[in-house]
Amino acid sequence: MEHNKIKIGITQGDINGTSYEIMIKTFQEQRFSEICTPVIYGSPKVVAFYRKALNVNNFAFNLISKSEDAADHKANIVNVLDDNAKVEMGQATVMAGEAAVTSIDAAVADLAEGKISAVVLNPVNARLTANLNVTDQMDYIRRKTGSDQALPILVNDVVKVALLSGAIPMRDISKHITIDNIVAKLHVIDNALKSDFGIDKPKIAVLGYNPRFADSLSPEREENDVIAPAIERAKDENVFAMGPYDADYVFGTGLFRQFDAVLAIYYEQGVLPFRALSYGNGACYMAGMPQLCVSTFQNVGYDDAGLDKADPCTFQNAIYLACDIMANREQYKQLTSNQLKKHNISD
Repeated sequence: MEHNKIKIGITQGDINGTSYEIMIKTFQEQRFSEICTPVIYGSPKVVAFYRKALNVNNFAFNLISKSEDAADHKANIVNVLDDNAKVEMGQATVMAGEAAVTSIDAAVADLAEGKISAVVLNPVNARLTANLNVTDQMDYIRRKTGSDQALPILVNDVVKVALLSGAIPMRDISKHITIDNIVAKLHVIDNALKSDFGIDKPKIAVLGYNPRFADSLSPEREENDVIAPAIERAKDENVFAMGPYDADYVFGTGLFRQFDAVLAIYYEQGVLPFRALSYGNGACYMAGMPQLCVSTFQNVGYDDAGLDKADPCTFQNAIYLACDIMANREQYKQLTSNQLKKHNISD
């Protein structure tokens, strides 16, 4: 697919991890500045530190004062930190956590005002950002933008896995298992598959909540009383969903390949098989938001910081995903805005 040139905001993640190394490696390749206009919300001082650590002499980011000044065909950086920012490679520091949230807030503010088309999030240490109310970047942005029904979808070459509930304590999962919530999220997935991936008639598999619930000797309340009725209501509302299925059956037998997406009930149920199937090329985005927010599917990388070992593939796939979705949304908008008016045969 030919990518439309879009302006993508990029958060810096943890300055003590591998995010700057990955960004430098990525934007040394001219092709990424050809498919989008990248705007990094970070620090030229931190860039200089990592360029020296990695012995990179033939590349520099284009320093701008605001995202509106971003130059095409260049990797741009907006300075959102003061000169006191201190890099301690491989260390979890409070300063790094605060710097990460500063970057997120600056990017989200520009996204909300339409100054950038999408945001790609580099990883943060949730333990360091928790005191700033950021334990999950996606959920933080969902709350800041007021997108109550948005949900994360994990995407790779072979499967798309949506998560009914995010990375929350197991004791809180049951609060999300309601008929109304499941139906609403199935509509979000259905709409996302149509607008973001160009799938005309999506098919969605819904997983169960309890282990071995499909065993007729152990009927479970959530599957019989909540999940199955939610699937039936969704069908009545023109969303093609099936299930509930045992998770091990769906992923272990390859049944997921017969569907366009899988709705997992809780985080580990969806993330664990996705990681096994992602082969290092997965990314995550928040469906159901008017703005596009994509997250890299990798860790902070303290152990590899500054050692020139970090693989940029997952970050690069997040950029590709953002470009693809934006292109698909524009195409879908054009197709649906010019539909022929329907007439009754008796007219």
